[in-house]
Amino acid sequence: MVVGENHGITVLHQLEEIMELQHLTRKIGENRAPLDWETRLRIALGAARGIAHIHKQSSGKLVHGNVKSSNIFLNSQQYGCVSDLGLASMIQLPVMRTTGHHAPEVKNTRNVSQASDVYSFGILVLELLTRKSPLHAIGDNEVLDLVELVNSLIGKERTADVFDVEISRNRNRKQRAKMLEIVMSCVAKNPMKRPKMDLVVKMMEDITSNQLQPKLVFFESHNPDFGLEDILQASAEVLGKGTFGTSYKATLDNGITIVIKILKGVIVTREEFQKQMEVIGRKRSKSVATLMAYYYWRDEKLMVYDYYGAGSVSSMLHGQFGKSKICLDWETRLRIAVGAARGIAHIHTQLGQNLVHGNVKTSNIFLTAQGYGCVSDVGLATLVSTTSVLHSRSSGYRAPEVTDTKKLSQASDVYSFGVVLLKLLTGKPTILSEDNEKANQLVMWVASIVREKWSAELFDIELFKYQNIGEAMMKVLQIALDCVKSVPEHRPKMLEVVRMLEDIGGTYSGA
Repeated sequence: MVVGENHGITVLHQLEEIMELQHLTRKIGENRAPLDWETRLRIALGAARGIAHIHKQSSGKLVHGNVKSSNIFLNSQQYGCVSDLGLASMIQLPVMRTTGHHAPEVKNTRNVSQASDVYSFGILVLELLTRKSPLHAIGDNEVLDLVELVNSLIGKERTADVFDVEISRNRNRKQRAKMLEIVMSCVAKNPMKRPKMDLVVKMMEDITSNQLQPKLVFFESHNPDFGLEDILQASAEVLGKGTFGTSYKATLDNGITIVIKILKGVIVTREEFQKQMEVIGRKRSKSVATLMAYYYWRDEKLMVYDYYGAGSVSSMLHGQFGKSKICLDWETRLRIAVGAARGIAHIHTQLGQNLVHGNVKTSNIFLTAQGYGCVSDVGLATLVSTTSVLHSRSSGYRAPEVTDTKKLSQASDVYSFGVVLLKLLTGKPTILSEDNEKANQLVMWVASIVREKWSAELFDIELFKYQNIGEAMMKVLQIALDCVKSVPEHRPKMLEVVRMLEDIGGTYSGA
């Protein structure tokens, strides 16, 4: 196992790119890989986090015991990950008087400690700063310890000569000098004078926070015509506040209009977030909103989508942010239903995956250029706790079993879609009265109307402007009622819902 970025533990074969750091000390002409300053910082910071994580285990008694460049690998974000964890405690270390990465006390006593790990980490970072091996040859038969070499250069006021020529061109001299200061405290001869690894991490994070701030990650099908700075400088307006965050319409200086969703309540590691974004980004369908890019940084996470100019179906039905509602004809409502159903069915039928949308509602459905429904917010329900979903303002869409089991499913998606159909038919909100929410949910109100056979009172008055749609409306109503059945097993699958809606659209109109 390897330990590194975000204190996580990652199985080696899951790393997208693995690079042994012994290439640091190869001579020029021996295919040394170029390493820019930012990459070296990521290696050092990731390794520091990994060692600090190890030191916190077993009540602070765990030691790595063999920190060196050949045990450091790079993960997919180019951060260092520490390998060979715990092996030092399983074998008897020989006396290593000439091994440059061991602390002086280990060379004499063979007793490894957290303080000796700190020393070894200091040697690792010196390798990154100097691109010299721990034992540096200065003559045919003479070898100089890297710590002694660096100390001699500092003593002669030749600190600039410490750094590898590849990074000497980096403009941030203060950052390099501060990193060297941290490292030299790590390689102090007296173990008691060396800092703890969690303090080393904090000091390194303080000097690298701006340098290592990540960029927008774009998917292959999108050319990066803009970056994070363009988004921060763009004019923006609020489109809506939902379960997983706030969405903004942003118009960039180059004329591109995008939707930015700033997420809330998403507490996952970078690796978990990236994995879920990759899953969402692969869902290529005209009926699923296209995820263009994403961004992860500590407590800030955002997603970038294509912009759909017509707005959400919720804003069309009820108006939003000072805008009046839009009169939707029957054919438009049917196209919305067909497109949204196709999108949810596409999510449900991904090969080898039991995927769930988890937050189907009219504010997450938009219109494509062809006027069909398109579902957004795909896959976000898995990034937040179910409790957050249950406490959201979307209770009118929630299947009854979700409240009891706190588990989302494809059947609960079908229920939520049934509520969407009821809203398209009635034009009413999901909660008809805040005074007695349970007794006034849209589903219960529709059930009472159908039971009393007062169907004329059920449909949106706007729909009575159109002729010869009565049979189609009743068919859609029946589909909706099937979708919102209280027993999950009695609800149809989304592919079946798509087929039934397409049959209605085909016999009624071009939808």
